[in-house]
Amino acid sequence: MINLIILFIFVLGVSVVLFLSLIGKIHLSLLFLIPLFPLQNVIERLKQFSLGKDFIDIIIVAMVLGWVFRSIYKKEKLFEQTPFNKILFIMIIFTYISLWQGSFYLNFPAPINTSDIRLQDWKNYIIFPLIFFIIVNNIKNLKQIKWLIVAMTLGMLIVNYYTGNQIKWMPGLASREKIVGTFVWTGVNALAAFFAQYPFVLLGILIVDKQKIIKAFFLGVFIVSMYILLFLYSRGAYVAVIMGFLALCVIRKRIFLVPLIILLIFWQSILPKNVIERITDTKTDAGTLDPSSQQRIEIWKESLKLFKQNIITGVGFDVFAFLGFYGSFTDTHNIYVKILVEQGLIGITLFLILFWLALRSGWKLYKSANDNFLKGLGLGFIACVIATMTTNFFGDRWTYLQLGAYYWAFLGLVVRGNIIVQQDLDNKQTLKKRKI
Repeated sequence: MINLIILFIFVLGVSVVLFLSLIGKIHLSLLFLIPLFPLQNVIERLKQFSLGKDFIDIIIVAMVLGWVFRSIYKKEKLFEQTPFNKILFIMIIFTYISLWQGSFYLNFPAPINTSDIRLQDWKNYIIFPLIFFIIVNNIKNLKQIKWLIVAMTLGMLIVNYYTGNQIKWMPGLASREKIVGTFVWTGVNALAAFFAQYPFVLLGILIVDKQKIIKAFFLGVFIVSMYILLFLYSRGAYVAVIMGFLALCVIRKRIFLVPLIILLIFWQSILPKNVIERITDTKTDAGTLDPSSQQRIEIWKESLKLFKQNIITGVGFDVFAFLGFYGSFTDTHNIYVKILVEQGLIGITLFLILFWLALRSGWKLYKSANDNFLKGLGLGFIACVIATMTTNFFGDRWTYLQLGAYYWAFLGLVVRGNIIVQQDLDNKQTLKKRKI
């Protein structure tokens, strides 16, 4: 049965979605593509078909071509003006230069061969701003925004289903490393970050919006996501959820502070035993850090030594994984440290600016939108950004497509929402002038 589903997805993508993309109906293609990103188990199965390995890339290229053709044919501007345009183009150019720098540092061949794994990693990284640009410039109205968010929520629901079944089959703290949900190879902590970040967008919408069907759907997915997250035993994800709720409390719902304070005070009486054990095993009985936490501290110390070799530009994009620190460890377990080491002060500045602009965009949409759905989207996205910034303190939750694609999709929708709000305001001002 599963093979028939995979075959259907492949045929649908190759035929219908490619056709829709090339004729400029990108808003419809996005309903298929974006929810597919977290379903890495499906994407891996697509590799059995011819061109299946490049399935995602082919659809994205078709979208870009359809976007360009449509803007030429309809004489539309190719890029909407957004606060992100310049910073993202700078990021793309800088990381490509950094990719070459890293090759020189590692004494690797020039990154021009498509089989070069570092070039492939850079290409996958650049898909994120591409997702943003495609959504901002091809989603045109509120209806299309709603449909894409509903499609993404269905994607979350599928991730919930797979993860919930795995938790049922492998309950307990000892089995947590075997739980991957739909992510296949990124590990349980990355999966937990997914549940800690994106359900906040749904919560923001259901807090503000008044449509009962959407509220019921989003509330159901949010509750299930939080329940599943509890049994993924990720301490970083727990902290991210608390930070996300704090953001919502400060901005909108102070009443949320009551259950949050109760939880923080009585958590050892409220939470399941395994969750309590996971939280408290940061230190051993002797009062020292557990091996995992201690190892992270040592990696951060070594990373900062590496950073001092080139403070301005770092040692090069995607270098750390090839240095062989601590045997099998290929990551700094903190994205801020990783970017500081690999891209220096320039890279970390660009990274922090992106977060600042994201928070500002969410706040602007929340404060200026008259439509409750858009207002809720802005509110929920602020909490999502705060949660994302938090999860990235505990590992790389930024560069993996199955985890990061939703962030950039929601960012694109928030920015498009701000454009819609501004267009409505301009239209009202134009009508006033005509009456005068």
